[in-house]
Amino acid sequence: MRRYSIQTKIVLPFLLLFAVVAVVLSLVSIEIFAWKYNEQFTRETEGWFDTIIETGYFNEEDHEKLKRAYSVEIMIFGSDYTLNATTLEELSNVESDWTHLADKIRLREVKPYLENPDGNSVTRDVTINGKPYKVFYLPLELGRIYCFLRPMDAIAEAKRTLTWYMLSIAVLVTGLVALISHLIGRNLTNPIKVLVDSTARVATGNLDEQCKIKTHDEIGDLAAAFNQMTRDLKQSRDKLIQAERLATAGKMSASFAHEIRNPLSSMRMLAQMLMQKPEMSVEKHQQSLRYILEEIERVDVIVKGLMDFSGPTALNLAKQPIAPVLQAVLALMEANLSHHQIELVLDVLPETPEIEFDSDKLKQAFMNVVLNAMEAMPQGGVLKVSTITEENKSVGIKVADTGIGIPEEDLAHLFEPFFTRKTRGTGLGLANVKRILEEHGGHVDIESTLGAGTTVLMWLPMPVSGLSNKEILA
Repeated sequence: MRRYSIQTKIVLPFLLLFAVVAVVLSLVSIEIFAWKYNEQFTRETEGWFDTIIETGYFNEEDHEKLKRAYSVEIMIFGSDYTLNATTLEELSNVESDWTHLADKIRLREVKPYLENPDGNSVTRDVTINGKPYKVFYLPLELGRIYCFLRPMDAIAEAKRTLTWYMLSIAVLVTGLVALISHLIGRNLTNPIKVLVDSTARVATGNLDEQCKIKTHDEIGDLAAAFNQMTRDLKQSRDKLIQAERLATAGKMSASFAHEIRNPLSSMRMLAQMLMQKPEMSVEKHQQSLRYILEEIERVDVIVKGLMDFSGPTALNLAKQPIAPVLQAVLALMEANLSHHQIELVLDVLPETPEIEFDSDKLKQAFMNVVLNAMEAMPQGGVLKVSTITEENKSVGIKVADTGIGIPEEDLAHLFEPFFTRKTRGTGLGLANVKRILEEHGGHVDIESTLGAGTTVLMWLPMPVSGLSNKEILA
């Protein structure tokens, strides 16, 4: 089956319909014009003929006068259809034959009407020597027939001229309609072609493709819906990839934590026992054992982080203000901040709306963010912690530092498990922060400028009227 473009399907039917209508209207207009002109021509000639009949100008010597006065031709036929007189000067050999000429003048056809008149003029259209005439017939004595021939070449010429004009206008207007239809069709189909091309690129896996919205109509709405669909698909794909990575990381973390923690417990116990033996009371031995215990504690913290990341979380939600939780964490870290010459600026709303959250989990997430900010300011700086609300929908915790910032290429990978540029750390801190916030129905956003600092926004939802966070999350 032959395939036609949408533009062709739009343009061709309208063009064909208009062409047919234009031609039909032109022909009908021409015929109406010819009919009205012929009707007027006939009435005018009847007036002349009636005048001639009333004045009795039927003698042969009057024929030439009538011809000059009215620009007409006169023919008189006998009862046997022989030509008795005529003002026509040139007749072909065939037409001069009286039998053939009688047929051309249609005498046999009109004779019954002349013998039984109904009061109307008897007229016929004939062609002699290739020239059209309108003939008026009048019966004379002895069966003769008087024929009054008025040339109709003016009507024929006017009809031809009008035909050319009408057809030219029809062709011109048809071409104009074709051009306008083409432009309209192209205006409709071009955005669709762009959308089809974008769809083909998305089908190959390029979910970053966005279709340009050039129109504000149904096609523009379709392009906007397509763009939203690709964004949703990309977000779903990223979430699926992230979930797969988290699942894999969780399995690996659980396995590593299980295998490492048992030897660590034994090493800690043996180091503690060695510190109690008299022969290990020498200061340098004690210092070495303390280093061993410190490193064991550090490894144990890492292992605990792996276990927290891999294990299922049960939230202990309680409706409470958020400010005391933040102040408790900052009070715990105040000495550490001062030691690193970091100035703390606290801008917490005086009346923070009460929301439901797990205070221990939120403390863990908030502490991870503050520790990251401290590590980003090795030479000191300013750490600003503030709370904000968003149209009674959510409460935000904003942590802004003046540290070294994060390279733009790293921003998309910050929440991936084990991704880190630090020489120390597991790369699970922000992954845990993201997981904790999402388990509460919130989310985390990070903005950073290299060399200027980083801002972390942690959003927690406010309960919908009549519903708790548990019901919303369920």
